[in-house]
Amino acid sequence: MPVRMPIRKILSIAASTFVAASLAAAAPATATINADFEEQFRSLINQERAANGLGSLVTYFDLQDDARSHSGTQMATGVLHHNPNLGSVTTGWFSLGENVGVGPTVSSLHDAFMASPGHRANILGDYNYVGIGVEVETATKMWVTVVFMQGPADLLAPPAPAPKTTLPVGATSLGAVNTSTGIWYLRNEVGAVREFYYGNVGDSPMMGDWNCDGIATPGLYRRSDGFVYLRNSNTQGIADIRFFFGNPSDLPLAGDFNGDGCDTVSLYRPENGHVYIINELGQNEGGLGAADYHYALGNGANQVYSADFNSDGTDEVYVNNNSSRTVVVGDWDADGDETVGAYADASFTLYHAGDGGAGDMLTFGNPGFVPVSGDFGF
Repeated sequence: MPVRMPIRKILSIAASTFVAASLAAAAPATATINADFEEQFRSLINQERAANGLGSLVTYFDLQDDARSHSGTQMATGVLHHNPNLGSVTTGWFSLGENVGVGPTVSSLHDAFMASPGHRANILGDYNYVGIGVEVETATKMWVTVVFMQGPADLLAPPAPAPKTTLPVGATSLGAVNTSTGIWYLRNEVGAVREFYYGNVGDSPMMGDWNCDGIATPGLYRRSDGFVYLRNSNTQGIADIRFFFGNPSDLPLAGDFNGDGCDTVSLYRPENGHVYIINELGQNEGGLGAADYHYALGNGANQVYSADFNSDGTDEVYVNNNSSRTVVVGDWDADGDETVGAYADASFTLYHAGDGGAGDMLTFGNPGFVPVSGDFGF
């Protein structure tokens, strides 16, 4: 089908002009945003810019939201037109431009843009951000809006949500351990903090319900002597349970792996990528004994963690290969379901099922601390 495209370029609010668009009388179908087509447009635009010695355009969320909305409006009305409120879709811009079009394919629309001097000037213009919205009406008809912007260099992501200071009553508590001093900082859901010493410098911390009372308390793996040290209260003191554990390079893994309501210490061996599940704690400074079962998982992961994501009372084992963030697991909104969180640079990002990946922010600890989570009993 033919391609139709008006153009407008705004150099400043005062100098903005609005160009009448051609009309399309076809009745709209149900709008469908197509992110793949949007990325194809951006890729073609950046290829043109690279061929002309220009920097790539990065997607800015404010522009993309507007572009998608405007493409939807064009399709719903059947009218190809510019956004009369383009200058107010975001703040902090130095210059803005907009291309709109309707046609059968990404490539046909892009070629038509490049063949038009005004549209080409936008594509090769002095911009650093772009937002693209594509609505697919039929297999042979799509509507596209491309918003260009020159703006400050610090607009690459949506604003971070304001950090929370509390979590809902009944949510999983969070803690952070300074392994260079052996000080544990445990924080309950309403922000009260308990601080105590436990362990030596360099010990690997964990939390678990070692005595089946429903309270998570400290555990340590000390690679210098190969022992695990478990304590049954969140206070300073000596270990209540200690036993020999695996190889020096093994990663300890706390969890309830048989659904009996008690946590035990299993291990992950990076050398062979195997998890070894042990459903009893070692006692009296003895060894753990043979694993109840083992299986391959991952390939030398940076972190292993346990979680009961299906709420059946039994933990499963997962791997995290992102060395910049440590995974924590808990019920952050007290709804009875466990979800993941991430800890980096003294900040927790706590994700919830169905939140679209935004997450809540909570600042606690210092960079380099090791995060822990659980019901701390206070």
